[in-house]
Amino acid sequence: MKNQKTKFVILGLLTIEPMSGYEMKSMIAKSTGHFWSESNGQLYPALKSLEKEKLISVKKELNGKKASFVYSITQEGQKALEQWLESDFECKSIERDEELLKLFFGKNVTPVIAISWLKKRQQRIKEKLTQFLSTEKEIEEYAKSPHYLYWVLSLKNGIAHTKAELGWCQECIRALTKGRVS
Repeated sequence: MKNQKTKFVILGLLTIEPMSGYEMKSMIAKSTGHFWSESNGQLYPALKSLEKEKLISVKKELNGKKASFVYSITQEGQKALEQWLESDFECKSIERDEELLKLFFGKNVTPVIAISWLKKRQQRIKEKLTQFLSTEKEIEEYAKSPHYLYWVLSLKNGIAHTKAELGWCQECIRALTKGRVS
């Protein structure tokens, strides 16, 4: 099944509530985006495929002059999602991080340049942590949702990783400043 993981992202989102493709993309950006993203090029073909497989249904809704398509999970879709959730992980995650790649080859530039990379990274990570902490407060309104516990656990992973990353940046800056690892 091509785009298999994308399909399960969609099915999982539709267990929360029926959504349009735009709403799914927005929800992904606000929730799973820190560990799993989907492009429009992945999302929309997967929606068509899921509809063809009868794992989701679609309803056209008119909102003024604009039409939107709202998707819902079917019983077959719920079963497929549950089977996937109960199956083993594939455990293959390929991370590509250009900053780490440059740091790996950093001997070819001055420490000042490498430190500037780390400070930029540190700033982005601080912003990401601020966003996670803000999201943590925002989702408290969903505390009664059966999804809430799992959302918070996933979010706490992002918070823990960003805090660890901030510590790592600081350690790297210290090491490059001193010219040695402590």
